[in-house]
Amino acid sequence: MREQITVKRVEIVVCLLFIALAGRVIWEGVRLGPAWGETGPQPGFFPFALALVLLAGALGALISAARQRDSEPFFAAPEEWIDLLKVGIPSGIAIGLISWLGLYITSGLYVAFFVAWYGRYPWYLWLLAGVVVPVVLYALLRYGFNISMPMSPWYRQGILPV
Repeated sequence: MREQITVKRVEIVVCLLFIALAGRVIWEGVRLGPAWGETGPQPGFFPFALALVLLAGALGALISAARQRDSEPFFAAPEEWIDLLKVGIPSGIAIGLISWLGLYITSGLYVAFFVAWYGRYPWYLWLLAGVVVPVVLYALLRYGFNISMPMSPWYRQGILPV
């Protein structure tokens, strides 16, 4: 008889993947320099710090998952696969659009799409969310952390401001 895949097992595997990812980013942060230099943070400071947060969260989730009873099946109903695809397919499309539209425009479209389609909110809320999220992201990353994120090729041509 085939063993059933349970929520507990999936959570443990995902936690282990996040722990491995955090370890890889910590390694790269150390290679780049995770300290604070004379002119501010070294290149590895923010990745290193964020990876430590990721590691702590993944370890906490792993401990929580390990303490659970192993009874609930993962994706017991077909509707759950449909919900996964409703989130996964647009996410994959958004990731593919980042190189063409840039992070900020893509994130605005992505948020607006989800607010409209999945949340079924009125047009003015998805329009507001689609504008506010990229503006806040831009301000936070560009001016708050002084981090330049992938911009649209249209930005480099002077067509779009961001």
